[in-house]
Amino acid sequence: MKHSTLLLSIILSLLALPSSAQVKPAEPTLKEAFAGQFLVGVAVSHSFIERNNTPCLNLICEQFNAVSPEDVMKPETIHPAPSVWNFGKGDAYCKFASDHGLKALGHTLMWHNQTPDFFWLNEDGSVRTKEQMQATLVEYVEKTVTHFAGKVYAWDVVNEFISEEGGYRNDKGWEKYYPGNLDELVCLAFETAHRCAPNAELYYNDYNMWRQTKVDGVVRLVKMLQSKGIRIDGVGIQAHWGLNYPSTHDIETTIDRLHALGVKVMITEFDIDMLPFSKEGQMTGKAMYDPALQRDEFMRYLNPYADELPASVDQEVADRYEQIMRTIWGRRDKIARVTFWGLHDGVSWKNNYPIPNRKNYPLIFDRKLQKKKAFHQIISIPTKN
Repeated sequence: MKHSTLLLSIILSLLALPSSAQVKPAEPTLKEAFAGQFLVGVAVSHSFIERNNTPCLNLICEQFNAVSPEDVMKPETIHPAPSVWNFGKGDAYCKFASDHGLKALGHTLMWHNQTPDFFWLNEDGSVRTKEQMQATLVEYVEKTVTHFAGKVYAWDVVNEFISEEGGYRNDKGWEKYYPGNLDELVCLAFETAHRCAPNAELYYNDYNMWRQTKVDGVVRLVKMLQSKGIRIDGVGIQAHWGLNYPSTHDIETTIDRLHALGVKVMITEFDIDMLPFSKEGQMTGKAMYDPALQRDEFMRYLNPYADELPASVDQEVADRYEQIMRTIWGRRDKIARVTFWGLHDGVSWKNNYPIPNRKNYPLIFDRKLQKKKAFHQIISIPTKN
């Protein structure tokens, strides 16, 4: 009898608790929180697929509805030598996406990095002719886009061609060696991609596009293609940003200017760097790879969080993520996709660039796949507006 009375007392006590104490509402996933507004994507490391990393793959499927390949669909992987073609890793990426209902992006067809030199140089180091370069580009785009037709919903056709001043770059690759007007090469890439995959969306993708002189160049590129009747469907704004840049005003201005062109606007390659130098501005090139900077006296400054990230800095990163995502949310009618560049801190390229051997924390999941403060603050944005 005593046991029955005690059990009844416990049940009555539980029933008397406020409803919020009985059932805590489940936190939405990223794709649930932003459903109906824009796609939420992530860059997929091939190692996850190759090693069947179930925790990482499950997290991708749980949280995201779009994916991008980190490296497996770049020219150096697919076409490393004139007579060699390797589509296997790209096929595995596309199968993973298809099996789990994820929209797969193709990234990227024409870029100066991670592209073999034979695209523009002969074996003896001499520059190939304009006709040879065009033929190589057409063959590459034809074979690659045709192979993946129906497997990817969109392509980053041209990547990082515009300089900070708004003209074409001239430091390496196509931009350095092509002996003609680069407009014709850009047109050729988009025309060929459209011909071989008319149902895939075609994008231009670039970084530092908060800088309005650079946006001037991208706007000119898009208008140039449009004036010639060549299809371009969208522009990706790479968001490799820091704690101190860019301003929300510049982000809003860029989104508005690109959207006014009648193309889709995406936030791509999103991460937030809080380490010295990188938090102040986007670093490029290899200047910071000087071996002298790897010495202890420099690394104490350059790699301040080698053991762990202080809670105060973690909060700074979370607040910055929230600030940027609120800016994006305010322009959600003009945004088609937001893609994070990496699943968790441990696989971020920012651990080694622009300074090697640093421990970085630029994403919204930590090395144990746990949600960081940034995740929780982002996920609450739709319900606070």
